[in-house]
This record gives sequence, structure tokens and C-alpha cells, in this order.
Amino acid sequence: MSCESNRILAIRALALTLLAFVPAAATAQSGPPSSIAFHSNRDGNNDIYVMDPDGSLQTRVSTEGSNDQRGDISPDGRQIAFVSNRADSHLEIFVMNLDGSGARRLTMTPPTAANTWPRWSPSGDWIAFQSNVSGAFQIYAIRPDGSNLAQITSAGVNQFPAWSPDGTRLAVRRDADIYVIDVTGGSAPVRLTTTVVAGVVNQMASWSPDGTRIAFMSTREPGNYPSVFVMNADGSGQLNLTPKPAGEAGMWSSRAPAWSPDGTYIYFTGVRPNLTTEQIYVMGADGSNPALLTSAGVNAEATVRRVRAPAITQLTATPNTLWPANNQAVNVSVSVLVADDSDPAPTCRLTDITSNEPISAADWQMTGPLTLELRAQRFGQGIGRTYTLTVTCTNTSRLSSAATATVSVPHDQRE
Repeated sequence: MSCESNRILAIRALALTLLAFVPAAATAQSGPPSSIAFHSNRDGNNDIYVMDPDGSLQTRVSTEGSNDQRGDISPDGRQIAFVSNRADSHLEIFVMNLDGSGARRLTMTPPTAANTWPRWSPSGDWIAFQSNVSGAFQIYAIRPDGSNLAQITSAGVNQFPAWSPDGTRLAVRRDADIYVIDVTGGSAPVRLTTTVVAGVVNQMASWSPDGTRIAFMSTREPGNYPSVFVMNADGSGQLNLTPKPAGEAGMWSSRAPAWSPDGTYIYFTGVRPNLTTEQIYVMGADGSNPALLTSAGVNAEATVRRVRAPAITQLTATPNTLWPANNQAVNVSVSVLVADDSDPAPTCRLTDITSNEPISAADWQMTGPLTLELRAQRFGQGIGRTYTLTVTCTNTSRLSSAATATVSVPHDQRE
């Protein structure tokens, strides 16, 4: 049997063995606590709320009695950028701590201006927003401490900025269509949608976490109802995810999409005939299985905190050398150091075992998520056997990173 065939058999056996160590399925919408922000008028005014990804623990965090809306949680989960009229009775950009404390104003514009739709960059170094301070709406960026205000766009009317996952581009509504703008200035804007009917708009773009797709709102369907679409990042493959059912005479609207951290789900603001005020829904990224998450008052424009995969900083197998090569099974354990800014305890487990020599399932045995038995064996005419152990760490948002450690069975003990 070939080395590759042995490896495939070993992987299949490993997959079956690991089933014994997989915990019960998590909730469909997983992620860190309080990682969804939205605004609601359930307590009288528009206020910023946060909730868990499954819709539980909905908590009000702004309590000023003003019009607070369009919140977005920073990538590190510590702050919320939001819009409020608490200063000078017009809309300005603010930042507060996740619990609502420490609010501070970032923009200072005349009472005739409106500043809104703040969005954190993936690094957390910038907040993009739209403002009509100069007349037509344009896109600006500002540091979280209020410094380095910069105007990003100037041509046409530009609204609803959305950062690409690498932080180099913004998807915006320019006039009636979605464009992608290179914030580094390295390339010209790229138009992704084409509006040919007066009154139709494409806006509120949201990049998938892997940067390959963009969800957005469009009113292109007959009747011009707002609906959530998805397309490839180059504008191809545009598809309506929330079509109005044939013959439905009631209210129907879907807008403001936002991806879950693992790209499996899309949150959106919807109106449905059985509940005619705007509410927060979540659905599969293919439009399947929409679920209502809110019901009290009017709830709108959920945003999802950007979450990174765990960072494995050290991986060590003990022992990392098996000797003598006496064909005996040896207990090996793997220790992992992992950092994660959203999950204090990512789940780490062995997910693959390979070797530079052909091996079979008899050469190893899983005994736990990070423990196994390896056979102290190597070919007599070879250079020695090296087992490569792959460990994968996964956080509560189902984002994973992998790293490898090696265990050797040397040919001999000579220097």
C-alpha cells in the first residue's frame, strides 16, 4: 500500500476517533457574548442594545434619553461607535465603552450636518462614517480618539461604508450603486452593481469574513421592496436571499445585512406580515431558515463584532523523541499556548497525524483531545521516522487556527 493510501486511512480513522471528543453542538449562531449591537425604541427612545449571537441577553447600554442608533462594536470588544443627537440636537459620531460608560464625542460639525453609519476598521485603528458636512454625503474616517479626520471620497454621493476584511477597501453606495474604493489609493473605484431603473438603489454593503462575497440591500425587484442580496466580491453572481413570496400582500422588507464571524449566517433588519415593525432576524448565508431574534418595540440595524481566529503561540509534544525504537506504544501529550481576543478558552484538539514513513492506524491511538499513543518504530534502512501532529484551536465563533509539532523516532542515537 502506498504512503498516501496509508495516510488517507489514518486520517479517516482519526476522524472517527475524534467524534468521541466533540462536544454537543453549539447554538446555531455562535460567538462571544454581547457581540451583536443594534438600536431599539422599546424603552421610549432609540437606544443602543447588545445581545448574544443567538438573540439572548438583550441589554440596553445607552441611557441618555437621546436618539442613539447605529452602534458598531470594536474588534477588541471593548467599545461601541454609535450615532447620537445628544450634542447640539443633531447627529454626531460618539464612542463609548461596551457597558455604556465613558461616552465621548468624535465629530464636531455644524447643526445642519448629519454624521452617521460608523464602522470600525478590522484593525480597530479607524472608524469610517458618512457625513454631509460639505453638502452631499461623503465618506470620512477618524481615529477612535477623534484625531486624524480624513475625507475618503469626493465624487458623487457616497454613503454606507463597509470595510473589507483586510482593511484596504471600502464598499460604499455611490449614487445608486455599490462601488469598492481602494483607501490606499492604489486603484480606481470599481462599480459592482448597475442600476438602470430610476428609483432603484443598492446600498448597505457588508463583506463576508473571508472577503469573497458581499451582502447588500437592493430595491430592484418588482414592487421595489428592500431585499437582502449577495454577490461575489467582483460583482458577479448577484442573488436575492429574501424574496417576497408570490402572492404575499402584507408588508415585506429586508435590509442592513451583517455577516456572522464564520460567514455561516447573515443578520438583517426585516419587516414581515405577522410582525409589521422592523425587527432583527438571522438566516443562513444562503437565505435559509430565517429566525426572529427580537420582538419588543422597533429593532434595527444589527452589526456584528469582527472576531479573529485564535493565535497559537506555542505547541510542544512531550516526549518529542521516542527511543529506543522497540515497537512499543508510548504516551505522548501536546501542550498548547493560544491567545484569543474574544474567547478566553478556545477548544484545542489533535486533528491530523502524518509521517514521513508509511503508517497505519496501528501506529497510533488517540487517548484524549491532546493525548495519544505513538509507536516507537522506524524503518531500519531509513533516516528515522518523524510524526507530524496537527492541532486545531477553535473559538466560540467557530474560527480556527492550526499548528504542528513533531515527534521523532531516530534511526539511531549517534550524534
